[in-house]
Amino acid sequence: MNDNETTFNTIFKDLKTSLRLAKNNLLSYFLAELGMALILGVIFAVVSIPIISLVVLTGPHDWATMGPIMMEWAQNNPWAIGGVGLMFLIPIASLFLIVVGSIFGMSKEVVETGETKAESAFSWLRHNFLTFAGTGVMLTLVIIVPQVIVGGAISIAMNYQVPVLVSQILSVASFVYTFITVALCAMVFPAVVNGKGVQEAFKESFTLATKRFDRVFGLITAIFVFFVLLFSPAIVWRLLVGSNPAMALNPASIAVRIYSGIAGILTLLLILPMTIISFVKVYHDLTGGEVFEGAKPDIPMV
Repeated sequence: MNDNETTFNTIFKDLKTSLRLAKNNLLSYFLAELGMALILGVIFAVVSIPIISLVVLTGPHDWATMGPIMMEWAQNNPWAIGGVGLMFLIPIASLFLIVVGSIFGMSKEVVETGETKAESAFSWLRHNFLTFAGTGVMLTLVIIVPQVIVGGAISIAMNYQVPVLVSQILSVASFVYTFITVALCAMVFPAVVNGKGVQEAFKESFTLATKRFDRVFGLITAIFVFFVLLFSPAIVWRLLVGSNPAMALNPASIAVRIYSGIAGILTLLLILPMTIISFVKVYHDLTGGEVFEGAKPDIPMV
């Protein structure tokens, strides 16, 4: 078989190997994710101090007076409100992606050596904060912001009364756009943690995604299908019963919720690390990087 040929077996091996590596480093990833969550919590707490102070220092009378004025201004200036919203959205999304970049750094060590430590995430965060921040801003601008602008513009144009059909079309278009842009940008963080600058990383990711379309888009498709299958009981149950409150205490509904909770925990502990490791592994495979070759005990995917 040609080395450049991608088959189902190739993608399956990528996921299987990544799952094995994630399992072998489960504790490190758990502690790193916990630490990154705490860092995010502290940052958001610090940022929210001025807002909380404003609320505390102003009395109910002030808010009762300003409320109608602010509401009227917002209704008359929807584009300005949208701009303010983007000013909050971009740094928040970028901040989340900064800590994701740290997990990619850990995963580079896993792909190369088969192991890592939780403190590696903090080291990557400390030494690459600005690079990760720039990458996060660019990813937000490419993947998220265009969808927000288009959706907001259509909502404003229709006086905030978007028909169901238009909403469904927007949902499909949003999914397709997200899928394509995520695939095109899938190799950005792997390139960054391998020493590339932000601009060079995006260029290389786009090149790999187009030249090795089968490998990159195949991986994204496999991960999407994996998540759909993992949460299929909840998806099917939701489609069957909707949001009927009468079904809340139904034994089947309780079983689905318990399963979904377990699936969510597995996602945090294993599936998300597996996903990130698979991105880094594929990047190393496509660029000739080092890939750990150790003992490979079988891990059934089903």
